Amino acid sequence: MSEPRPPSREPHYFDNESYGWTLDQCARGLLWTLWGFVYSPRDFKGSANGHAWLAHHDENNARIAFTSDKGDGHVQLSTHESHWVKIEVFVSGALIFRAWADEPYEEKEFWPDAADGEPDAKGDAPGRISKRGSWLQIRCADFPGVPPDEYGYWNLELADIDVIVVNTPE
Repeated sequence: MSEPRPPSREPHYFDNESYGWTLDQCARGLLWTLWGFVYSPRDFKGSANGHAWLAHHDENNARIAFTSDKGDGHVQLSTHESHWVKIEVFVSGALIFRAWADEPYEEKEFWPDAADGEPDAKGDAPGRISKRGSWLQIRCADFPGVPPDEYGYWNLELADIDVIVVNTPE
């Protein structure tokens, strides 16, 4: 894979725009949020089924290990001098894809190497992670190496999400 190249635009962070945090603080905050999703080991299902846990973290780096029915590996997270969070996914030791994350609002977005960082016509980024980390979606056409499902996406969700049923009066 080529040298890491973040998107051409500056990352967007709602904490920078709302609270005046520096981009460096925002990138570290996003890094911590992402590894925090698996601080307690979690099972996931979807395009792959498996188990993920936090293997390491420090101020500017984290490693999330996983086992799955598609292969075992890890996700390497790090802050980058561009103030993007770099995400590299390895399966069986091979780098499968690299992405660059920012947090323009509660949902996290990620982009492939050298992207322009502009959403599609529907306003969606090619990769998205939910506010609380309960799901992620990847548009495979933007990330070579990620095998698409029949609709061209790769989706994961936490397997242990509690469903709340609300009874409404008749």
